[in-house]
Amino acid sequence: MKKIGRKIVLELFNNENILSKYQILNKYLYITSVEAAPEEVKLKYKLIKAKLCETKIEAIYDNVKNLISSENNIQTFAIKVERKGEHKFTSTELARELAGSVFELFPDVSVDLTNAKFKVYVKVLNNKSLIYTERE
Repeated sequence: MKKIGRKIVLELFNNENILSKYQILNKYLYITSVEAAPEEVKLKYKLIKAKLCETKIEAIYDNVKNLISSENNIQTFAIKVERKGEHKFTSTELARELAGSVFELFPDVSVDLTNAKFKVYVKVLNNKSLIYTERE
């Protein structure tokens, strides 16, 4: 993971003059940069837009809302939570709470846990939470 992280950071700087850094969170590589990576770099390394925040329900809620605010045409969704470590909430409790952030922005959307067209993934890794989305 370190090798790939360094490779991406160097490529962004050398080819695009974009300053960036990476973090390894469990099995995830999280890249932060001062500006968005070009599409060819995103495709080459299969990078997706994600948010990293502290593991407090309020922080996760706000970051989910911020991450999905530019989405459109969401008809069905699901929130998938995976936790590592000790927390004051279960995965199901957190998913239910976070569904409210989706309903705030998209009141007519419906939950579909088996065949959702839009998914929000929350990986709670001890004191950090990684949030990203997937659209079918």
